[in-house]
Amino acid sequence: MDEKIIALIPAGGIGARALGGGHSGPKQYRVINGVPMLVHTVKALLSHAGISQVHIGVAPGDAYITDCVMPEPARLSIHRSGGASRADTVLNTLLASQAADHDWVLVHDAARPGLRADSLAALVQTCLLHDRGGILATPVPDTVKRAVVDSGLDVIESTVPRDGLWLAQTPQMFRVGLLRDALLMAKAQGFEVTDEASAMEFAGYAPLLVKGSLENMKVTWPGDFDMMAHWL
Repeated sequence: MDEKIIALIPAGGIGARALGGGHSGPKQYRVINGVPMLVHTVKALLSHAGISQVHIGVAPGDAYITDCVMPEPARLSIHRSGGASRADTVLNTLLASQAADHDWVLVHDAARPGLRADSLAALVQTCLLHDRGGILATPVPDTVKRAVVDSGLDVIESTVPRDGLWLAQTPQMFRVGLLRDALLMAKAQGFEVTDEASAMEFAGYAPLLVKGSLENMKVTWPGDFDMMAHWL
């Protein structure tokens, strides 16, 4: 593979919604099947031979990362580049990686350890084939309701047609220089970046959608750990 590809994992947060069940500390370090979730996620990315390096951005005061036994340390770089938001952590870590503008970067959530090798390969192949950034995502399968609050209760305001609606996942793959510039533009103009694709959209790009899988769900709530343990 002629194109250079790096991966980036923003791991600077604590995942407050996933706390519970007697567990504390950042959720990316919670153990699943005997291994910290972050390690599962790193292994999933390293399964692709075309990824030259995985860069992890952690909080400056992170006291957990040094206790993680990571696979293939030669392909791993850890940066204390966590920022006030996910977008800040991605931008800081991208700059710390010193990757060239023309290189590709795959940004992947630390809380998605169930990334399948075939999904990762499909995203990489599709982006390289079309020389265009893209993301893993799944079509919305259920009827979507828009809610409003009535007397303190959530009630249905309307039904939203689900045709053309997708649920964004990660990895999200873009040229390093394009993503960096999009993140800087969004930051300068006060645009709230919810994922890398939203920054690219703000900058005028239309990223590709590549079908992902249910196993690539984001571990968000305490009960999600048991489901992920079953899949892993």
